[in-house]
Amino acid sequence: MADVVLIITRTLDAKPEDVFKAWTDPKQVAEWYGPEGFANEVHEFDAREGGAYRLTMKGPNGEAHLLRGVFKTLRPPTKLVVTWQWQNGDTWGSETLVTVDFKPVGDKTEMTMTHSGFADEKQKEMHNQGWTSSFNKLAKLFA
Repeated sequence: MADVVLIITRTLDAKPEDVFKAWTDPKQVAEWYGPEGFANEVHEFDAREGGAYRLTMKGPNGEAHLLRGVFKTLRPPTKLVVTWQWQNGDTWGSETLVTVDFKPVGDKTEMTMTHSGFADEKQKEMHNQGWTSSFNKLAKLFA
């Protein structure tokens, strides 16, 4: 794993319990995961430590992006850690790590997502765009 890291902090209009659930309930994940204009097909989603997830993000032009990972840490409603790995053709790309911290701020949640292990700044920037757009969709769940 390389050491290029992306950190995004967003304040959401919901309690940490609700934001945590949006990350661990496959029905909610299907609604917001992936950039705006993308839909999700959840194939596997075992939200427990050691459990796996696998989904396909479907882009507006019909392109499919298969993603998989393992739940490493679930500490409701304060912390979630998962591995993240894209499929590249017939093989899987490098495994990266996504850590999400949920902190109550009044009746809202400050969510800090740290995605680490990128090979370079280009990968980081592509994921920054994707996550930022995904978090716009996540915020709409609580609007």
